[in-house]
Amino acid sequence: MKIKLIILFSLLAFVLASPFLFNQSVEIANPSKLDVDGNFINYEWVEPRTGEGPEWDYNLQPIQVTENVWCFFGAMEMPTKENAGDMSNSCYIQGDDSWIAWDTGPSYIFAKQAYAAMQKIADLPVKHVIVSHEHDDHWLGNNYYKEVHGATIYGPESINVNYHKGDQTRMIKALYQNAIRGTELVPVDKSFHDTTEFVLSGVNLEYVKVGYAHSEEDWFLYLPDDKIALVADIVMNGRVTSNRDGLVIGQIEALDAIRAREWDHLVPGHGFITDNTAADEAILYFSLVKDRVLDGIDEEIHPDYITKAVTLEEFRDKDLYYLLSPGNVFRAYEELEMYDGDDDEDEDEDEDA
Repeated sequence: MKIKLIILFSLLAFVLASPFLFNQSVEIANPSKLDVDGNFINYEWVEPRTGEGPEWDYNLQPIQVTENVWCFFGAMEMPTKENAGDMSNSCYIQGDDSWIAWDTGPSYIFAKQAYAAMQKIADLPVKHVIVSHEHDDHWLGNNYYKEVHGATIYGPESINVNYHKGDQTRMIKALYQNAIRGTELVPVDKSFHDTTEFVLSGVNLEYVKVGYAHSEEDWFLYLPDDKIALVADIVMNGRVTSNRDGLVIGQIEALDAIRAREWDHLVPGHGFITDNTAADEAILYFSLVKDRVLDGIDEEIHPDYITKAVTLEEFRDKDLYYLLSPGNVFRAYEELEMYDGDDDEDEDEDEDA
């Protein structure tokens, strides 16, 4: 009897597991149910919400950073219904005949209200939108500028690969209907394979590709005439970064690319420091993570205990430290476990000698 029960439970478990064991042959009627790696999304689909009533008031106040650049600075916290996704920084560059938007925020309504604030400074359309990376708190306002202004959207190819009309991002799922109303995913119009210099509305721009850093494909925008770098989430200050999709080595290389430009001001993706010290926290954080995790690996600390050994005490007073830093350390261990970069550097030094 006992053997029969074991066989019965085994068969039942196999039947329940079969969609996942053989998901390569399952026909997917709704591709939006898959994540970017083609795996089933395990959370519930949220019915689209349009609703009635007044729009969410983001109460946006632009801050002038340089002569031609104004920015909106988001809250130092994770996206919630209460902040309506307003937790990242976005900027507007004044050109000869239009505004150039750098990241457009978490929703159509956010972009609409941001433009209304910028219109008071200069009554110009937004003809160009430039996107830093694929995380949705930075670009879900794109469809406002596409639909209302007919703007050209420049951005990472990864957005078009990983996101499609009808997909539900975390913002679309999470925000109240009066904040997310009207928001739709629109594709990037123009992508580049490498760092590109161009002129838009009389403004000299360098769109710098840094590759896999904070996300799958990161870019920053450098304005040589204004001596300002708009770097999005490659740099955060005043809070601990989220490196859930990133690479420590990629972040360090991206920071090196930023440091190679001559700038007096830098606008991070999150945080309020914009002077020539704006990148210092990010540089220190990733340097310490790399060095201390590698030391832990050399000392054969088990991955289950690496977050107890590497605590980044220097950042304990920063926002989101307890929420994000342990995860960053653990993922760094996974990344650096097979890292041999220091060996390569030693070999290069030996050859030079």
